[in-house]
Amino acid sequence: MKRLVLTIALLAAAPALAQAAPLRIAAPAKAPGACAALPASAPAGERAYYALLAKRLEVEVQKCPVADAAAAGAALAAGQADLAVLDPAAFAPVAKTVRAILTVRPDGSLNRIPIVVAVKSGSSRKTLADLRGGVAAFGGVGRAAYDTPRRALADQGADAGFFAREDRPATPDLAVAELRAGNADALVLNAAAWQRLCRGDEPGEDLCKDLTVVWRGRPRAAKALAVRRDMPEQLRYRLIGIHMPMHLEATDAFAWGSSWIAGGAEFEPTEADALLPTQAAR
Repeated sequence: MKRLVLTIALLAAAPALAQAAPLRIAAPAKAPGACAALPASAPAGERAYYALLAKRLEVEVQKCPVADAAAAGAALAAGQADLAVLDPAAFAPVAKTVRAILTVRPDGSLNRIPIVVAVKSGSSRKTLADLRGGVAAFGGVGRAAYDTPRRALADQGADAGFFAREDRPATPDLAVAELRAGNADALVLNAAAWQRLCRGDEPGEDLCKDLTVVWRGRPRAAKALAVRRDMPEQLRYRLIGIHMPMHLEATDAFAWGSSWIAGGAEFEPTEADALLPTQAAR
């Protein structure tokens, strides 16, 4: 993630893209039609968002009215649009040619932090699905320790009732001790806690070499800004770099650009398949 942020910062500071073609944004509308510049009658926030993108990219930004999110995804896949907000249902049919780039973190919510599920090495449970009916030890009771991991697991099909029991020791150390003692079948931690737990005092020392990770992932995004997978990397990173500080630099543009998530606090970059539905635990 640090490397991604550095790359985005460098590209955001780079000279404007040598791109004459307009940036086309597919957006659901009552009357679908051809891509065109925003009319002067467009809402002020929408005009602010389009103007910011146009200024930073030094290209014309056009709106492409479409019937719904599914049509927006189809327009991206067909090369008829460059940017659109998609949900999982709209993303699934075009996942091979379209990728997510940004989500919106709601105010008061955590980022989509990665989650790790581990078992004792040599366990007969080799996958997340194998853990159905077992006992899971989470690394605490707070949002980062339990709520976000629980949501991430539910997105994979490991919803309420998947485990026979969910234990919530107060710390990751107590949770891993429960696993090692045979009182749990799996350890569930956020990736930061896993890294702290496993890092020894000596370079390269691994305190978790007796454990095996059987699943690693993030909570699935409810919606995301998406682009074609063949979009030039420089343009993709510049779009990310423009959006990430928008809540600080251009509040009117941010309010419009993030309005597809209620109470948005900031944009955050995401992995390509953040919207891809999976059934890993079924």
